[in-house]
Amino acid sequence: MSSLPEGYDFTELYKKRVRNKSDLSVIVSDRSNRRGTGKTVFSCILAHQMDRTDEGLTKDKVAISIDELLDAYMNCPKGSGIVLDEAEAGLSKYRAGSSTNMAMRELVSLGRVREKYLVINLPATSELDRDLKALCSWWFLIQEKGSAWSHSLNWNPYSEEPRTPRKDDRWFWDDIPRDHELRDVYDYLHEEKMKHLRGESDESSQRLTQKEVRKQLDNARSETRSKTRNKLLSTIYNNSNLTQKELAKSVGLSRSRLADIVSNS
Repeated sequence: MSSLPEGYDFTELYKKRVRNKSDLSVIVSDRSNRRGTGKTVFSCILAHQMDRTDEGLTKDKVAISIDELLDAYMNCPKGSGIVLDEAEAGLSKYRAGSSTNMAMRELVSLGRVREKYLVINLPATSELDRDLKALCSWWFLIQEKGSAWSHSLNWNPYSEEPRTPRKDDRWFWDDIPRDHELRDVYDYLHEEKMKHLRGESDESSQRLTQKEVRKQLDNARSETRSKTRNKLLSTIYNNSNLTQKELAKSVGLSRSRLADIVSNS
């Protein structure tokens, strides 16, 4: 359970991403939209096997909501495996898919954190927008408990549809042993989901609405654009003969605002 099995196309893709210091997003779903088929167990095992940190998959790296996912993605160390198990928290398909789509778009739009290996656990892939499927690289479709088919997710530019050629042989897994360190993480995740179902979780009553998520997205994009602009302006000012007044006028800023930008960069 400590590393991905050898001889599989997915394992080779993972190794390539590690060499290139890039991230990897994976979907786990069930062929018949069923629950209780081991999706969470498989997601935890897969993320644990991909995790390259000393501590492995921990409670801080599993999430059932957008804010938990973003917190884990932004704050966990590079090389972390992360599980999003939001759709198992008793949400409707629409809300689960919509919020997951929002989260994925935010992660991609920010693009500031790399070398994270995200496993998205959903009852059915129909909950992800078509274009967001193209942002994921692999798809495990559970056939029965402990068994899944493995598919590569590629984008067909002609039909604008994701291609899903089946790869590898079937993937098999057993339940997490009671004495394994990963069992504590799984039990924690299961209990958090039960709290949501019972309405006992403080976070469940504080779930962001789509409007709030869009606002956070807009703020994040604006912040990213501002930082990029400020860095570029500082570079131009420090490597040219332009005065602050001339540069400020060329980009539509006041001289005092430009002065603040170049002095703080």
